[in-house]
Amino acid sequence: MYDVIIIGAGPAGLSAGIYAIRSGLETLILDKASWGGQTILSAEIENYPAVPSVTGPDFAEKMYQQLTSLGGIIKMEEVKSLEAESRTVATGSGTYQGKALIIAAGLKRRKLGCPGEETFAGRGVSYCAICDGRFFTGKDVVVVGGGNTAMEDALYMSAYCKTITIVCRKDSLKGEEKLKAGVEKKENIRTIYGTSVSEIRGENAVSEAVLSDGQVLKVSAVFVAIGYEADSGFLNGQVEMTKEGYVVAGEDCRTNVPGVFIAGDLRTKEVRQIVTAAADGAVAALGAADDLLKM
Repeated sequence: MYDVIIIGAGPAGLSAGIYAIRSGLETLILDKASWGGQTILSAEIENYPAVPSVTGPDFAEKMYQQLTSLGGIIKMEEVKSLEAESRTVATGSGTYQGKALIIAAGLKRRKLGCPGEETFAGRGVSYCAICDGRFFTGKDVVVVGGGNTAMEDALYMSAYCKTITIVCRKDSLKGEEKLKAGVEKKENIRTIYGTSVSEIRGENAVSEAVLSDGQVLKVSAVFVAIGYEADSGFLNGQVEMTKEGYVVAGEDCRTNVPGVFIAGDLRTKEVRQIVTAAADGAVAALGAADDLLKM
């Protein structure tokens, strides 16, 4: 029996862990992949207070080191299901129970859903430029998307790839002006507007991206950056959720089930940034600590 179990080791989960441990709670953090969440996909973070610039992986590592220096424990186990009322969590390796539960699972990259995407996943189709971009040094690649993530991915890979074509379904890129200016300055980045990738082709690996307007691009990779969606399938309706899969809660991060909190991008809110995820983690952990003191 733990005082608090935290699902997810992104900024929200790590922040919750730090605050929970500092509050004297016996804490367990579970994550299916690694610590850092979506931050590890960022080439550079420039909007976190008191940190002018840091790479995503470095930011994640610093949060992890802070947690472990306090005695924090992260187990790399995917949560398969949970029982909200009893705060019981089941993974592929075992079952854990807590007096309080903080859900900080976050979001996952949205997929294109076009023919060839699943076939060539890991063979030219990628959702992480930081992870896979350098494998295509000197090659021609496509980035699908029109927001900050797509622009960040293109700028990161412009140092390695021969050419990067951004395929944007709208008539302009949407996001930070600094990123737009950076994209416009790069000679090896071009943008095609008003279309999308309708099929990905190849034999053993990606060789073509077919666009919805009929164009066929000869490329070695397709990087998908079309946004995120809720990573909440494991909840199975155990707490109140929207039809899109986000957990309903206000600024106190309390769900409709006593003792169960939601923190980070999976919570219903307007702004989803690293700083707001970390703030949610602190709020949820302190709320859990306050509840346990009253038990």
